[in-house]
Amino acid sequence: MNAKGTLLRKNVALGHPLRISSWRKIALGTWRTVGDPSVYAEVEIDASAALKYLSQWREATGHLATITHFVGRALAETIRRHPDINCIQRFGQLYPRKTIDIFFQVATDFNGEDLSGMVIREADQKTLGDITWEMGQQVKKIRNKTDLSYRQMKATMGFLPGWLVRYAIDLASFFMYGLNLWSPLLGSPRDSFGSAMVTSVGSLGIESAYVPLVPYSRVPLLIAVGSVVQKPVVREGKIEIAPMVKLCATFDHRVIDGVHGAKMSRTLKEIFANPEKEMGPVKISQPNSALF
Repeated sequence: MNAKGTLLRKNVALGHPLRISSWRKIALGTWRTVGDPSVYAEVEIDASAALKYLSQWREATGHLATITHFVGRALAETIRRHPDINCIQRFGQLYPRKTIDIFFQVATDFNGEDLSGMVIREADQKTLGDITWEMGQQVKKIRNKTDLSYRQMKATMGFLPGWLVRYAIDLASFFMYGLNLWSPLLGSPRDSFGSAMVTSVGSLGIESAYVPLVPYSRVPLLIAVGSVVQKPVVREGKIEIAPMVKLCATFDHRVIDGVHGAKMSRTLKEIFANPEKEMGPVKISQPNSALF
């Protein structure tokens, strides 16, 4: 049944399977789980232009935009330019996503003890202001306990015994991403994790850290944003002090390889160097909102 009102619907909007090379088939067949093919990479970027861009957003809109918001928007733009990254692995094949959605991991309480996250849909089509405003609204719902899906998911996980949680999330993952089906009975939103994940370790005062992929999410890329640190850099043969930020990436080698990684690194550096040109000028697009 696919009539309106049915409890069973497609979970993710996907296109036809990609034509893949023999090497890619070997890679897909070599590793059995998303945890096995993890590759780690780090890039350190001059954040001077990005911080100026963020400051302009705060002055123009009142939004408390952070370097994490910036990286999420920059990552969405990077994926738009390199769409081969935006795939889900299912049954030995790669299925391209039709939208670019970025999952942000956030602390949902004021003590940092309860972690959750949210997906910004079609993040490549939104401004930095759109993203900061939307995230602020979602965090408020979770903290005020008005997000029904989040409450239901927490209640379900709290009810299950520890030994059963692993099997429950594996089954849910197979149902939603293996079979590409979704039902409100699962207690979680459709396509809960998006194309890629972003988390901030810099908010904890950590300069760099590598974060593991989340197997049941089927997300092939996760970027941990470190703290901005003043460091000496060489510019035009002179040593200067500049704000530097490390982006630590963990990616699924079945979907993303070194060539993809190199292209992404170059694109991210281009965006950081000239964000107004690469992501659009500063403009007011949403009402002012106090963020987390």
